[in-house]
Amino acid sequence: MKAVVFDGNVDCKEVPEPSRPGETVLSVQRAGICGTDLAIASGDYRVKTPLILGHELYGTVKKAPADRKDLLGKRAATEITVACGECYYCRAGMKSHCANGAALGIHRDGGFAEFVSTPADNIHLVPDAITDEEAVFIEPLAACVQLVKVGQIASGSTCAVVGPGRMGLLVLQLLKQTSPRLLVTLGRPGRKLEMARKMGVPAFEVGETDVALKMTDGAGFDNVVETTGTPGGLEQALRLVKPRGTLHLKSTHGLPVQLDVTKVVVDEIRVQGSRCGPFEEAIGLLAEGKVEVREMITDRFPLEKCGEAFGRARSSTSIKTIFEI
Repeated sequence: MKAVVFDGNVDCKEVPEPSRPGETVLSVQRAGICGTDLAIASGDYRVKTPLILGHELYGTVKKAPADRKDLLGKRAATEITVACGECYYCRAGMKSHCANGAALGIHRDGGFAEFVSTPADNIHLVPDAITDEEAVFIEPLAACVQLVKVGQIASGSTCAVVGPGRMGLLVLQLLKQTSPRLLVTLGRPGRKLEMARKMGVPAFEVGETDVALKMTDGAGFDNVVETTGTPGGLEQALRLVKPRGTLHLKSTHGLPVQLDVTKVVVDEIRVQGSRCGPFEEAIGLLAEGKVEVREMITDRFPLEKCGEAFGRARSSTSIKTIFEI
């Protein structure tokens, strides 16, 4: 089969089809490039190689275990964490934190391929109300739902999102549904900021932090979501959050960054991370049209043009680059 393999470089190669005993095999139809894929490809996020990248994916079930033949031929997405089911975290209902877990496209072969292997328990069926391209967003949208849940973002709060990109635009749409008293975003000028403005969100350029703060009468924001994964983005987010506010970190970029711990302590800031989230809730939001993702797709490529695809995904004019398989 064809697959996008990282082995120091990103290349499309012919590799054997996956064959893991007891698992389900998806025939992948669409897959999205995310920040983690870019970080791995650049060498910032260290992984064992060779590795087939990709964990935002959608397809149809080609093979299934004997006790799950009902899945065959069904449209499906898959959770990314392959959990052991036996450790403390799995028994506590926290399988994304499995002590022995492996994530698709990070610790084991992922979905930038014609086929991918995944446990049947990770499969979620995709209703007809969701198009093939919308289905690519199930995994990242679930991760954004998790941010709102674990971050305990209350209605009537003030919120700012630093970096309205692939993840930030999803976060903005979910935050709008919490009925915030104020919601703004800050980023670089261009297509992404314009899309945020189309959502009705006040959007400021990098360097306009003080202008955004004036909307809070200088108090700062209750919740600030940092999605850039850059030192500059983190610094800006810390400037925006109010004392006793919450800084939400939503970027898996692999690089260590400096955090002004003194400011965190003095201003009693809560730092909250979030990871994988509930697929069923994400599927429901997409099926009901409560989150719009179609306009976020700016580039489409076959696997054979993976180098060009990764180049476009890094571009400031691209929002979401996907593979059509």
